[in-house]
Amino acid sequence: MGNFVRPFPILFFIFAGSISAHSLWIPEGNLGWEVAKDCYVPLKKEIPPGAISPNVINLDRIKMGEYAKESAEHRVASLECFRDQVSKTLPADDPETKDLGEYFQSSLLAGNEKEESFFSYEWRILLSDSRPYPLTPGEVTLAKQWFESHLEIKKEITNLSIEYLSEKNPKNKHERYIDLFTGYYGSLLRERDKFLLSLSLESLKSYTDALKHRKEKAE
Repeated sequence: MGNFVRPFPILFFIFAGSISAHSLWIPEGNLGWEVAKDCYVPLKKEIPPGAISPNVINLDRIKMGEYAKESAEHRVASLECFRDQVSKTLPADDPETKDLGEYFQSSLLAGNEKEESFFSYEWRILLSDSRPYPLTPGEVTLAKQWFESHLEIKKEITNLSIEYLSEKNPKNKHERYIDLFTGYYGSLLRERDKFLLSLSLESLKSYTDALKHRKEKAE
């Protein structure tokens, strides 16, 4: 297979959404990356670069829930597709491929690591002193808390994805995984909104403008 020129759209989406990959994503060159690419499902509606909610007291849980549910459905759909496709090509009698979660674990972990490198890049834009309105010391503390919670939630999403692939009959637990992934994606959005809405209007605008500029350059 030749190298594909354009990377997954989700890598550009990270700059604008901070929710990271909803569909399963495996970096090129890792085991299963071509199948994951074929099973990629894009979001119907892109999450806005700014906060979803009007203010930190009135978080828009309905809208965040809609985004989270769609992200969860795409994650499960891509995992189902990936599992079905690789099962057709892997030898059924090979003990190493009995547990697909364990077999592809390193690939999923590589995907999570790559996603977080993009998120870290976004975070460095946030902490940059070169913006017109850099963060105050208090806002820097909040940014670090948001960064840590984001990494922890993304780790849980990756672990749950590995668990799904290890299931013998995951479709029998479809709703369970939808609910769990929805919870994790909802947490990502809530933590992001709470942080963005804690920034001053000037700092928030400076940050979102910088993200938009980076996204436009990437495209």
